[in-house]
Amino acid sequence: MNIGEIIKQKRQKRNITQTELAELLHITPQAVSRWEMNISYPDITIIPKISEILCVTADELLGIHPTSDEQKLKESLKEKQKTNQECDMVLNQSQADSIFGCTPVSISEESKKILVVDDSDFMRMMLEDILTHHGHTALYAKNGLECLNILQKETVDVCLLDIRMPVMDGIEALKKIKEKHQELKVVMLSALSQESNVKLTHQLGAHSFVVKPFQVRCLIERIG
Repeated sequence: MNIGEIIKQKRQKRNITQTELAELLHITPQAVSRWEMNISYPDITIIPKISEILCVTADELLGIHPTSDEQKLKESLKEKQKTNQECDMVLNQSQADSIFGCTPVSISEESKKILVVDDSDFMRMMLEDILTHHGHTALYAKNGLECLNILQKETVDVCLLDIRMPVMDGIEALKKIKEKHQELKVVMLSALSQESNVKLTHQLGAHSFVVKPFQVRCLIERIG
């Protein structure tokens, strides 16, 4: 199976359209279509981002086959993951909302100062465009530790918090935020929407959980 076929298979499994994938990668939908038709191939520099969005390893995308020992280990891990996944389904936005008791509200026109915490340069850039377009001011951190350092110096209204990040992930950051800034509104923003993750962030004090890829209105409603 070539890279285009893998991208198509994984994209469809996660219910992501070609247009949605293109928006997340900051490219045109036509480029995604050409990959899936084997007309062209993605630039090597965006392979990590494709891997993150589609929840597939870069090795699998590139067709790099592991040694027999590595293969046995991966098969063992897959079996464990399969068992876990049977009890830990990936939730869509409405299912995540039901855990938080979140219902759609009117979008507020009040300007807020928002701290965006995400290790993806592209995601931070995209969120900046969205937030400023809706009249908000944005600050940025690449991981949980940077987030905590900023909160020591700045007062913000909302924290948009990814889960998978280096140095300090979003779960650990959420715990520490609620220890020192209990009243701060935290909106989780992640593709890791397994039921256990969503329930854990709710228990730790997050206000809501926005599932990537997300609709702009959904994000703005939860900020407001």
